[in-house]
Amino acid sequence: MLMPMNQLFDQIHKIPQVPDVVRTLIVQFNDPKVDFNAIAKNIEKEQMISLKVLRLVNSAHFGLSKKVGTIQDAIVMLGMNQLRTLVIASGLVNSIPKIENFNLAHFWENSFRTATYAKGLSKELKIDADLAFTAGLISDLGNILIHMGAPKEANEIDQHVKAGSTRSSIETRRLGFTSEDVCAELCRRWHFSPELIDAVAHCGEPLKTANSSHQACVVHIARYLSYCQQSSLSMEEVLKTFPSEVAAKIGLSETFMTEKLPELLMLESGMESLAA
Repeated sequence: MLMPMNQLFDQIHKIPQVPDVVRTLIVQFNDPKVDFNAIAKNIEKEQMISLKVLRLVNSAHFGLSKKVGTIQDAIVMLGMNQLRTLVIASGLVNSIPKIENFNLAHFWENSFRTATYAKGLSKELKIDADLAFTAGLISDLGNILIHMGAPKEANEIDQHVKAGSTRSSIETRRLGFTSEDVCAELCRRWHFSPELIDAVAHCGEPLKTANSSHQACVVHIARYLSYCQQSSLSMEEVLKTFPSEVAAKIGLSETFMTEKLPELLMLESGMESLAA
């Protein structure tokens, strides 16, 4: 018997919540009137997020010329867009509890990589890179919630995926919904924007929906590339099974595949310490 998705949420004793400052930053992607100083003060109130972000900003990855001691300093040195990215990532990491028999560090490494690739692809396509980054970052959260609310089924699904089944097909067969469906519902409960919800809802199989957004297609490709990097595939292997139909739908050219894809795959998120 299939499980209604609401029942999955009912079985999760404490649905993850994101701090208000993270919700604000996600909602106000393109708000020209946003008060960065007020947001910086709110970030500083979230002590755990502030400490993680400042530790990362002062790491070798950013190579800043002087030590950054406050969130205000970080805005000056990095700019608000970069800082916003780090705060959102840290806030989401902090919102997810440890799960038995689930490697959260590995999960976040993959999520950071997906988000980084999605942002890079969006810049190539000249679409909203911040939205793509966040969609890529959260696109697999449904998998987390399935492990929290239906651990037995989640472990069985993981075994089928390892054996070669596609996750969406086995999830639909065993549960009646996909992890993307769960993620989209979580985003609705978090009151995220319709554009962000659409991107995560359709990123699993964007060609099955006639009006899938460019963001959904970008996240789909970014997830594929992250898997390729995780599996240490060669460029020849990456191109062999590359989702070319999805790429064609959003106008990624053959030139991009041959000339710019290797450069994209070299991008590093630098955010792994946020999950520590």
